[in-house]
Amino acid sequence: MDSLRARIARRLERGIEPSLPGRALASAWSAIAAALIARPVTLPEGARILGVGGAVLGGAGKTPVAIELAHALALEGHDVALIGHGYRAHAASARRVLPADPVDLVGDDALCAARALAATVAPVFVAKRRADALALAVRSGKTLLVVDGLLQASPRCLDDAILVLDGASPFGAGLCPPLGDLRAPASALVEAADHVVALGGARSPALPASAVPLASSIDGALDASGRRHDLASLVSRRVGLLVAIARPDRLLTALDREGIHPRAALCLADHARFDPGTLERARALHLDAWLTTARCATKLPPWLGGAPVLALDHRIDVGPLLARLSFRGSREGAPACARLPAP
Repeated sequence: MDSLRARIARRLERGIEPSLPGRALASAWSAIAAALIARPVTLPEGARILGVGGAVLGGAGKTPVAIELAHALALEGHDVALIGHGYRAHAASARRVLPADPVDLVGDDALCAARALAATVAPVFVAKRRADALALAVRSGKTLLVVDGLLQASPRCLDDAILVLDGASPFGAGLCPPLGDLRAPASALVEAADHVVALGGARSPALPASAVPLASSIDGALDASGRRHDLASLVSRRVGLLVAIARPDRLLTALDREGIHPRAALCLADHARFDPGTLERARALHLDAWLTTARCATKLPPWLGGAPVLALDHRIDVGPLLARLSFRGSREGAPACARLPAP
């Protein structure tokens, strides 16, 4: 099933030649998705809520932005928490995510966030229903909540709605399923956001003029013990790439810029589990190291044969975004959701 999901996802990411039925289905998806951008969720009183959403079905970088935003706000002294979207989580009730939690219980995104924020005072909460995780965070004394995977809410709108775009390919294939990987019409997504940010140095002509660039880079890789490996030390080594993410081509391009050319790339569907067959294939290649993402590392062993599994350290400078958040008094006019059509 995961292999089928991967094939479908890769086709959507590349875009599919439109047919008359395909156009009709994509048009229907667009209309429905545009009306559902503002998700029905009960937002708790007594807290400011920041939502971080993406324009494509995966691979835009919204979770890394949410993590970096929570980290930066914690360093500033705010009582901040991150609310994971809980994809593939199986927690029976709302809970705080701990770095040692089983990934099948809390989900890979939330566990990755908890590990990244472990040295800060910013906890991560997850639940089947976002409202339950939000409520638990407020009961825990948190007054500034960063919500991963929520662009806009209804009936009460978010205090800050943040749309994350890839600077090189902001709206993916440019079409909604079944022809592309765009979540909703680009104009509707931008309209729902208070802040549009673009990751990376590339500036696609399709980027909105208002998009704020955020520097994005890979700052080495970490093994399971936390030891850092410089990218330069990996250039001459026989490395492979083992990931379960959307748009793996973006990561391969980033590695290529660093002079790292994986001998093998095993790319599964977004959020997929690494099955025994895939792990055995990796072991059989006898490489010097396997590179992966911090999120994928939550589902991988520390070693594959004699090769360490190294999690790439993805850094994003959210400083330009911090300066624009509404609690700093920098936003002009009404919040974005005031511009959305009534449901």
